[in-house]
Amino acid sequence: MDLDEITVAYIDLNGERVEIRDRSDLVSYFGGAGVAFKLLSEYEDILRDKDTLQPEQPIILSKGFFTGVYPCATKVTAAFKSPLTKELGESNAGGTLAYAMASVGLDAIVIEGASETPVHLRIEESNVEIKDAERLWGLSCFEVESRLEGKSKLYIGEAGEKLIPFACVTVDRYRHFGRLGLGALFGSKGLKALTISGNNQVKEESGYYREILERIKEDKDIKKYSEGYGTSENTALMNEVSGLPVRNLQANRFDVENITEDAFAEFLVERKTCPGCPIRCIHVAKREAKSLQIAYDYEPIYSLGPLLGIGEAEEVLRLLEKVEEYGLDAIATGNLLAWATEAYEKGLIELSVPLKFGETGNYLETIDRIMEGAGIYGDLRKGTEDAAAIYGGEDFALTLGRNAIAGYHTGYALLLGQAVGSRHSHMDNNAWFLDFGNYSREEVVDELISDEKKRCLMNSLGLCLFTISVYELELISEALRVIGVDKSKKELLELGGEIFELKQGIKRACGFEYGKLRFPERLFETESMNGFLNRETVDKMLKRYIERM
Repeated sequence: MDLDEITVAYIDLNGERVEIRDRSDLVSYFGGAGVAFKLLSEYEDILRDKDTLQPEQPIILSKGFFTGVYPCATKVTAAFKSPLTKELGESNAGGTLAYAMASVGLDAIVIEGASETPVHLRIEESNVEIKDAERLWGLSCFEVESRLEGKSKLYIGEAGEKLIPFACVTVDRYRHFGRLGLGALFGSKGLKALTISGNNQVKEESGYYREILERIKEDKDIKKYSEGYGTSENTALMNEVSGLPVRNLQANRFDVENITEDAFAEFLVERKTCPGCPIRCIHVAKREAKSLQIAYDYEPIYSLGPLLGIGEAEEVLRLLEKVEEYGLDAIATGNLLAWATEAYEKGLIELSVPLKFGETGNYLETIDRIMEGAGIYGDLRKGTEDAAAIYGGEDFALTLGRNAIAGYHTGYALLLGQAVGSRHSHMDNNAWFLDFGNYSREEVVDELISDEKKRCLMNSLGLCLFTISVYELELISEALRVIGVDKSKKELLELGGEIFELKQGIKRACGFEYGKLRFPERLFETESMNGFLNRETVDKMLKRYIERM
């Protein structure tokens, strides 16, 4: 671990140039989200360009500072301008990527420019190669993964190649840079894959490592993921509390008997984990002998299950296989299909493949048509927000900040939290938790801000957010002290706030304004876990958020 410099590889696909720079000015940001967004902020003039896929739009990957030093520090932050939301793009992925970057001595990677022909970036030891990838272009995610070698593999499928704005980058088969369209940015650059392999020693376990590891193993909140069936248990929970979005949120309860964690466990063949993590949260399913293995958790179950009126685990897995094959984001795909189904039923759109809630076969065929992009399907591939702007139905287009909502209709905190979060995600803050507590409206707003700042800090260290109950500020401060970095709790909070402000500056450069957020009427029409929500209350909470941030 180098405490004095951050090593960054700058890769220009236009001129096939590579430069390695050691930057001491980035050290104060640790790594991960801190370094990623500091680097992205250096491209402010380019970020102002409305063309999210123009060649000079950068892709930045930055591993967390605690990689190999403390348990559950496996995350890499991707920072970019989102083709989906047209503003700040952030995605965090686990797998072996962080360790692979450390094994070649890199803290961050900046990819600029675009290749005229498909390429594969291969990083081995200190050597960066830009290799021809014509033979890989057109392959599905499953196919390309089997043809690549490396400690860590990143790649896109056909969705990224076709610049679909909710295309993912798949990481090490079962993880993703998802939600905000990084796959489309890869495709626009002609970048089919990135593989990394090195031999540098990665693990530098401190004496504090074992103590933290034991705390993680014994933490009651984490045991849900390490001993149970993980987030797939949320389906039954959300249904029980009447917070489950069903049939495009026309209802909040569903017959979930055949899509509970136990139903999916019938297809469970393996549990995997990221390096240095005891949780084993990656649940791998195989539907039948000839089908491919895929990972599942609550969000794909929700978006390809109840949101579409589908109540059979095997049917959800069929849809998830299709999504994974193409390299699409599961939440965005389910959200789009749900909107399209209701729009079709209301006569707003005409489709060659009729849609009806609960009919898996037609959804599978529709995904294929969206990939082909002919006629109206070319408009659908733009995503829910743009499709609704073209054909109507914005009142039931379930997006906040142009990003598809998560599977929790719990109350004011979650609604506002997704809308104001830096990437408009339920992972930006602790909103879901707040809706289960007894907080005033004012307290909710203040908590959303303070918790997002802490998450900015955790993401700079590369820590899995499942461990947020263990990695409290005091523990983080002590963990840093053990490896020679003195930071008080106050200083750590200030750093989280600085990273938060970096992200806000990037959002402003991209043209984002909180006052222009759209809240679809459906979120107020269907009762939440905490009763019916009121638009005026949301407006007041948003006003307070803008004043307090």
